[in-house]
Amino acid sequence: MKKIITGLIIFCVLPLYPLYADYDGMKRDLEEYTPDQFFFTPLEDKGISGTTGAGASIAAAPEVSRIKLLEETYPEKTYQEESQELNRLLFASDLPPKAFSDISQTGNDREAAENRIKKTIVLKEIQLMAALRNPAILAAQKKITAEMQSFDQILALDDNLRLYLTFTKSVNNKTGPLKTKDAIKLTYPSPGLTALKGRVIRDEVEVLNEKMRIVRKGVITDIENAYWDLVFIENSTRIKSETIAAFDRLKDVAETLYKSGKTSFQDVIKININIEILKEDLVTLNFQKKNIEIRILELLNLPVDTRVGKAFLSTLPGETAKPELLYPVAIKYRQELNTIRHQISKLENMIEMSESMIQAPFTLGFSTFENDMVRSVGTDAPEKPFSTKTMAAMKNNSPIKPWYGVDAPWLKQTRENLSSLKETLVQEENSTLLMVREAWFNADKTRRELDLYQKQILPLSKSALDVSTGEYESGSIPFAEAIDSYNSWLNVKLAIAKKQTDLATSTALLEKIIGKKF
Repeated sequence: MKKIITGLIIFCVLPLYPLYADYDGMKRDLEEYTPDQFFFTPLEDKGISGTTGAGASIAAAPEVSRIKLLEETYPEKTYQEESQELNRLLFASDLPPKAFSDISQTGNDREAAENRIKKTIVLKEIQLMAALRNPAILAAQKKITAEMQSFDQILALDDNLRLYLTFTKSVNNKTGPLKTKDAIKLTYPSPGLTALKGRVIRDEVEVLNEKMRIVRKGVITDIENAYWDLVFIENSTRIKSETIAAFDRLKDVAETLYKSGKTSFQDVIKININIEILKEDLVTLNFQKKNIEIRILELLNLPVDTRVGKAFLSTLPGETAKPELLYPVAIKYRQELNTIRHQISKLENMIEMSESMIQAPFTLGFSTFENDMVRSVGTDAPEKPFSTKTMAAMKNNSPIKPWYGVDAPWLKQTRENLSSLKETLVQEENSTLLMVREAWFNADKTRRELDLYQKQILPLSKSALDVSTGEYESGSIPFAEAIDSYNSWLNVKLAIAKKQTDLATSTALLEKIIGKKF
């Protein structure tokens, strides 16, 4: 009998067990629940109590956290540290850390910069000094840090408008019935727009960053060209001084032959004429050197009366890669192309922001909760908690989107500008490939000519000079052939010095077009 009663009790209790569902555990979890951080509005974070709005603030809080994340992507301190490291990679990678640290001090210390260039002019050092001191580069960097403040401006504006919305909510008499629901899609700010604004600013910062890099590579290329021009002037001065000494020796030979009656005095006069022309060329070279020094001082933002030391001869550029290998590098790294790409991204975000305010979304929005209190659920509920159909307009005949029909011409204009930028990008990419090919051709041609002059023409010219000097002393050849050998030897040595400078400057131009060091 007891077994029968026990079985009946178990049979009656077991169906009721699922109804218990651990209610005490659910109650305990509810008491211990803490909302995620993005459910708190920025006003609560700032300590302003009693200003929590309706669904607007809650809907905007995740977007505010996104724009704050974008703002943290471009902090001024981090940007300066990255710029410092980039300067080391670009200009001072082969300098010891101590030298790099000393040169970095010249950015804010004019006296240290003056003392640095009074000793010698080293290419890597003056490039780094220009990156730290040139006013054009500093101005472009200031524009970047100024644009970064737009993040704070957007956050401050959104916070003020939310606060204003909270204060005016109680006296906001809507059109139609006084008691209507607050649709999240109509409240300020529209969900997602804040993050889009942050992306627009990010692209604008990137555009200014690319423009700063364009200015920097232009300054660095200018100072590299000035350095190699200075090297050419110094080499030309040395070569012509050596030629004057050679002409003096030839003059002694001509005077000896004249005294012995083997030649006329016209040989001595012609040698004197050549010597005077070379001396005048030395004066001209000295003035040209001063002009180049002032150009370097202008790029380094130093006074024009600063004394400049001799140029320390840098290593000539190595072998240049084939243009087929340089094409994809130029398409990827050329700053002018990246500027257009960021401008395209900016317009795309602006169009998306406008379309989200005036056009229907891609989804029907059946999973969007419209801030209504759910009083009943189930199949027999008089009102569904979520929408089951779409309408052409909302209640009170208000449009689905708050800015419907506003600024449609501006949106069309922006779309056309976007299409124009995309076509411009294609054109600039094609032009970049052509510029890379032409710059590579000039660099390769100069390198081949330099090898020709150094390995073949110069030894032959020197042999011809030695032979003609000996034959002139013995009276075997006339003076015209002897002086022609000297002038030929002079022209070959000057051509080699010029080819060296042209090789360095053409390689610098190729790097400027590509936007990246080899």
